[in-house]
Amino acid sequence: MIKIIRFTFFLLVLSLLIGLIIYVKQEEENEQISASSLAEMDLLQRYQDSLHGVPKIEQTNKETYMVTKIEDFEARVEQQSSQVSLQISKSNQRIFTKNLADFTFHQILSTDLNGDMKPEFWLLIKKGKNRKIFAFEYDKGGIKSFDFPILKGRQNFGYAGNDSLHVDKSYIVRTFDFHHDPYADLTEGRRSCYYSFGVDRSFVLNKTLDLEKIRQ
Repeated sequence: MIKIIRFTFFLLVLSLLIGLIIYVKQEEENEQISASSLAEMDLLQRYQDSLHGVPKIEQTNKETYMVTKIEDFEARVEQQSSQVSLQISKSNQRIFTKNLADFTFHQILSTDLNGDMKPEFWLLIKKGKNRKIFAFEYDKGGIKSFDFPILKGRQNFGYAGNDSLHVDKSYIVRTFDFHHDPYADLTEGRRSCYYSFGVDRSFVLNKTLDLEKIRQ
């Protein structure tokens, strides 16, 4: 009788142990699936967020335009023949228009780099091989323009055009090709100049990076 009780107790303990092992394995599988799903969701969210930060580019048969938005501001640049037209609106109300003849636009960015709640707008236009950057800031109900730093000294050696603008954290970055710079480690490449922008509309060149140009 005692042997039967012991045997029954042994089977009970064994069953509980097997059940516990199965339960632990199922929980581990569920955690892996959940972690994978969360990772996929996070990747998708970051991908969507990155898309939201890219200026909207649209094209019709007769004109090309680009739109960028920040808060309730919208900056729209249009190309009509050889004229560039910049229009800035606040709450769907036009507050600024600027027309530039004999240019084509390349980029328009909107930011608040200095954190003063006054959005900035950066317009990169081109005329032949020449590139020019126009900078604007909302202030006291209107739009004021200010000068973007020109390339000089070490940054200007070997300048070869093909400019672009982008934002990196709190910096506005101008990137362009360079060739045959006697002071550079590379014969040719892409040079990026990182500028910080102060509340007094002043610029500080924080760093310059030369990178090898990736050929397509």
